Amino acid sequence: MALSDVLERVNPSEIRKLFDLAQGIEGIISLGIGEPDFDTPEHIKEYAKEALDNGLTHYSPNAGISELREAVAEKLKRDNGIDADPKTQIMITVGANQALLMGFATFLKDGDEVLVPSPMFVSYAPAVILAGGKPVEVPTYEENEFRLNVDELERYVTSKTRALILNSPNNPTGSVLTKKDLEEIADFAVEHDLIILSDEVYEYFVYDAKHYSIASLDGMFERTITINGFSKTFAMTGWRLGFVAAPEWIIEKMVRFQMYNATCPVTFVQYAAAKALRDERSWRAVEEMRREYDRRRQMVWKRLNEMGLPTVKPKGAFYIFPRIKDTGLTSKEFSELMIKEAKVVVVPGSAFGKAGEGYIRISYATAYEKLEEAMDRMEKVLKEKGLV
Repeated sequence: MALSDVLERVNPSEIRKLFDLAQGIEGIISLGIGEPDFDTPEHIKEYAKEALDNGLTHYSPNAGISELREAVAEKLKRDNGIDADPKTQIMITVGANQALLMGFATFLKDGDEVLVPSPMFVSYAPAVILAGGKPVEVPTYEENEFRLNVDELERYVTSKTRALILNSPNNPTGSVLTKKDLEEIADFAVEHDLIILSDEVYEYFVYDAKHYSIASLDGMFERTITINGFSKTFAMTGWRLGFVAAPEWIIEKMVRFQMYNATCPVTFVQYAAAKALRDERSWRAVEEMRREYDRRRQMVWKRLNEMGLPTVKPKGAFYIFPRIKDTGLTSKEFSELMIKEAKVVVVPGSAFGKAGEGYIRISYATAYEKLEEAMDRMEKVLKEKGLV
């Protein structure tokens, strides 16, 4: 099937439609976008300026500059327990999102199925479809803190299943998989001979939990594509820089894809990221962001439950996923009501798959005072309408 035909099957993001609806409304508070409200640390900007001043404005190798791949290898070994060769098992990408499609393209055949835990990040299903596969939603449940369960995976696996997506910490629910969860999922993947795409972009923003990488488990590196980036960790969303660790045969194909797509990531940005990974100031900044996200998380979780929206306390990322079923509204109706009456943007859970209906996603990557005001507005509308 031609790519133009496949694109017809991929719908525009529901989140973007919501933002269009909110445009032009005065005094709007957006709790919708998944982007740090912090600026990129100053020393990282200075590294980029230094690179520009030194003339690093030309092409880099397709896989990324060696300094960055080596720095990523050091970080993976130190923080994730993953031992990857920077020359053959690591590549740099134009953001982590790009790695999804390129990763699937290395092994998916027409009609291959990919198990996708739902609620899910909005890019997962389209990436599978664009690569010629078929996304199969596997529901996760509030009662289990939205953590993926192997019993559910067994219900959806078939002879056509080729891969499984993991996302921990999770967008949109904030759930974090335990080491035991990952060990059980690893056994499942081996039993069914699956490749795992592990999206770990929120790994440093965990609370009351610990992050584990499935590729660090015995024998799992050879069947895992670990996807990560700098957008969330160092508040570098606009810099568009990600990285992948995977077996050599996968990296070789992904580099070939990048060769004829983006050619390479931006060279001076790669230089800044390499320096940032080895600078203690970067990690102090990450911890400051994590502590502030935690402060916001505590407040928003408390307020949502108090206003009558039952909410699981998230253990990672900067999202919270309250249940709105008791209001009698669909998640889309609830979100539209909040925009029009409360002037607060929240995202309908239906944007994240079938299992997201009955919930909304709130991003607390927003100033504490704005979050308080948003909670006040939401509670006022809910009470005025008799919805709680």
